[in-house]
Amino acid sequence: MIIKTPAKINLFLEVLDKRKDGYHNIETLFLKIGLFDKLTFKLIKKGIKISCSHPDVPEDQTNLVYKAAKLLQQKTGTDKGVHIRIQKKIPVFAGLGGGSSDAAAALLGLNKLWKLGLEQKELLALAKKIGADVPVFITNCNAAIGKARGDKLTPIDIGYRFWILLVKPDISVSTQKAYCGLSSSLTRQKNDVKLLVHAVKSKRMELIEKTLFNRLESVVFKQYKQLKKIKQMISARGVRAVLMSGSGSVIFGLINSREEAIKLKKEFQGAYETMVVRSL
Repeated sequence: MIIKTPAKINLFLEVLDKRKDGYHNIETLFLKIGLFDKLTFKLIKKGIKISCSHPDVPEDQTNLVYKAAKLLQQKTGTDKGVHIRIQKKIPVFAGLGGGSSDAAAALLGLNKLWKLGLEQKELLALAKKIGADVPVFITNCNAAIGKARGDKLTPIDIGYRFWILLVKPDISVSTQKAYCGLSSSLTRQKNDVKLLVHAVKSKRMELIEKTLFNRLESVVFKQYKQLKKIKQMISARGVRAVLMSGSGSVIFGLINSREEAIKLKKEFQGAYETMVVRSL
């Protein structure tokens, strides 16, 4: 069995406060994009085996795909085994949710392969145990508001698709370090995701430009000045809606047409890992 599983970008990310469990309460707008990892599942007699095409992805118990398989075994008591091969196309340590998406694909795939018969709400409960970004990939929605840790989801119907330029330098950003740097700014006035949702649904790029927001951006840009430079370079080429996704390191721009996106890609490729994708 083969499953293709998508990446995401965050069109909005506000950090509200710190939770007792160590996470932060956030408000975010997820948008799934047409950039996919591929997972291949093969039944084996026993155990969980993970292999991956990317050298920086662990193949042991720390891999989120392994954790997903193990949680299913523990919940259902199944003794079936699996070998899961992960073919990476989604850049790692990029703020695109690749590991979370792979974990969700493992939950969905093994539920079928092992014939467990779990309902979506049960898979969502397991997804929350793995990571805050995993639940959105369990759902069928292509865009959703995420609250609490980002795992309390409200699907959004945008009604059209963006062309998106993704630019990733050779930088790996620590999500934990990014959030830790926010402690002094959590009392500031908060931005409201509803304004962005209205702007997106109305297809008004001038409003989208004003309401795109990522609270982590200022912290990460202080640590990695190259990311701020990339954002400025994309904006200087006439792209109005530019933002860092998640905790980085990808900077994305919302583009009016495929032709314009490909032209911009040519300007950045070579210096950076650059892709043109479309939202789902």
